Amino acid sequence: MTLRSRVGDLRRRFLCNAHKRSVPIEGVGPVVSICFDDFPRTAYTTGGSILKCFGVRGTYYAAPGLMNTSNALGDQLCSKDIESLLADGHELGSHTFSHTSCRRVSRIAFEEDALRGQDALQRMTRHQVDSFSYPYGHVSLDLKKGLGRQMASCRSIYGGINAPLADLNLLLANSLYGDLDQYPAAEALLYETKRQRGWIIFYTHDVRREPSAFGCTPELLDNVIAHALGIGLPILPVGEVVKLAMNAAMPSLVQAK
Repeated sequence: MTLRSRVGDLRRRFLCNAHKRSVPIEGVGPVVSICFDDFPRTAYTTGGSILKCFGVRGTYYAAPGLMNTSNALGDQLCSKDIESLLADGHELGSHTFSHTSCRRVSRIAFEEDALRGQDALQRMTRHQVDSFSYPYGHVSLDLKKGLGRQMASCRSIYGGINAPLADLNLLLANSLYGDLDQYPAAEALLYETKRQRGWIIFYTHDVRREPSAFGCTPELLDNVIAHALGIGLPILPVGEVVKLAMNAAMPSLVQAK
């Protein structure tokens, strides 16, 4: 292990163990969530079509500042995509407004941009948007504490299974990148999720035959969803799992008070 990877591991452990807002998952798990970040149009046009074929719903984390633009992930979201995915029952989450890293701006500027993105989506759709994910997975201790008070959940890109507790201030999530050669790793995570009766979150970006380094092929997404359902794991949007977990934990939380 290199010095850089050791420092990264220590940072991850520190962030995951500080300012936690934990909720038990045993009342709702095992369960799976599929997420799309930014989001490129193919995340909905192709990825959404795959989810629809299986009768399941996902979470789309949008950065309004990327609307109607193009980059290495392909054409980005447009207002029509947002309207359609909400009509299909998917969840719309916030990914800041400008899709900036908290390492490039001050804490105050980042938090303002996060809330600006949330407000823009809510004004655009008249839907509550309170699931959040950090662009690039970059997060600081102060932001975890501050944004955690204002969002129903904040999602990381730190891998793992949320079990037996989920930290709503920094949910663990696993990348779903590449083609079918990556399927065995995802399959193993699904079996482990079932064993632990936990909550596993997968995230990706574009979904196309030749994806970017941060996207996946339709075949990989299709196989992961099919296997999850095949071994009895329901697939639900992030916000729905959070609500189910909070409701299941409510008696114990009330008793604790």
